Amino acid sequence: MYQVVTEPAGDYDVAVLGGGFAGAAASRRLTQAGLRVIVVEARDRLAGRMWSQPDFHDGHVVEWGGAFMIDRDTYPLTWREIDDAQLPLEWGSTEPTQLIWLSGGERRTGPIPVPLDELASLERLLVRLNELASRVDASRPAEEQDLSELDVPWPKLLEGLELGPHTRDLWRAHIATLAGDCWDVPSALPLLYSIARAGSVAGASFFAAPYDTPMARTLGPQLAKGTASLYDAVMSTSTADVLLGASVQAVDDGPSAVTVSTTAGTVTARAVLCALPIGVLSAVRFTPELAPELRALAAEGVAGQAEKVTVFVSQCPEPFYGHGITPDGGFATASTTWHDGDRAIVVGFTAEPGALDLNDAAAVEASLRHYVPGIVVDEVAWHDWSNDPFARGTWSYVRPGQTPLRPAARQPRGHLTFAGSDFDARLGVEGALYTAGLAAEEVLALLR
Repeated sequence: MYQVVTEPAGDYDVAVLGGGFAGAAASRRLTQAGLRVIVVEARDRLAGRMWSQPDFHDGHVVEWGGAFMIDRDTYPLTWREIDDAQLPLEWGSTEPTQLIWLSGGERRTGPIPVPLDELASLERLLVRLNELASRVDASRPAEEQDLSELDVPWPKLLEGLELGPHTRDLWRAHIATLAGDCWDVPSALPLLYSIARAGSVAGASFFAAPYDTPMARTLGPQLAKGTASLYDAVMSTSTADVLLGASVQAVDDGPSAVTVSTTAGTVTARAVLCALPIGVLSAVRFTPELAPELRALAAEGVAGQAEKVTVFVSQCPEPFYGHGITPDGGFATASTTWHDGDRAIVVGFTAEPGALDLNDAAAVEASLRHYVPGIVVDEVAWHDWSNDPFARGTWSYVRPGQTPLRPAARQPRGHLTFAGSDFDARLGVEGALYTAGLAAEEVLALLR
């Protein structure tokens, strides 16, 4: 079991910078290999951007960051951890769900996402998406292919397609939810790669679930005891020292050791595994400086900057899935993840950073009423990851031009290796676990 320390205790074999999932998995592997490891974390807690809090409201867990586990085929490392720890799951609202569409200045309900007179427009969009995805070789990593024509924002990629207003609004909301920002910010390449792997747009958007509801089929299950249960399963078998409240200020790589200067003291180690979010690296002085590709990624940061918000509501007569950017520009989607009588938990994603004042419950209520008239907001929970100095963004979605930089950016440099979901096309915990495994093996090879 790891132990929290108030100051570094001598020299270490490895200093792991960042106590998120990548740092936890790396520290577990390195301590199991017999190395003396310290995890350096700037916050007063562990788990990074996957942060759950039990009993937040009426006995319910709130997930401040990432929460959904998606499907087994795409996230095998994550599911291996879940299965090994026998963690219980929840599938959200399992009752019949009302589908609500906001597009073209209208509110509509029912299974068809656009009006009948725009079905041809929707078909043109789906045909174009499949045609673009066919240019991708799904058997090879995207960064190993010349896909620059697809590595552009969505408005550029869809120029000349003459989409109807409802189809266009539908897709804008989908991209904002998927990538965490307005659709002209992220690259189109990650989704096209997913479509190529799945074989169709539907295959990349839906998967088998025990309940045929939009939340279950598009976002997958949540952990019944919160993502903290998954983090604990990973970190509990690490025997590392953990130094909390220690913001990294400088990393100096010398001939035989690395010196890490933090706000809680200096750490000396034979090697460093850096698992800090990419957007945070620009605030740390590295000597020698980082690779040009990594400096470029750090300067831009991840595309995901919009907010995820959990809202505890009443006067919500049935489970719902609302898709479409609200007229006030606030939400791109909102959906019940738990429903009982007229009370519910709604998880929403904003259309772009700062689109809605989430500290104003009345403003959140007014925005949600575009989906469900009369809904009442009881409490709002959210965290401003974009302005969090230890995150500088939400999930690791790429901007145009960033995909080709990732392999070189993550390469070891001197006595430093790098891990984290920001370095990998696998989103969330999966990317963190995968790169942690790579970086840990690189450290072991270096120390041998």
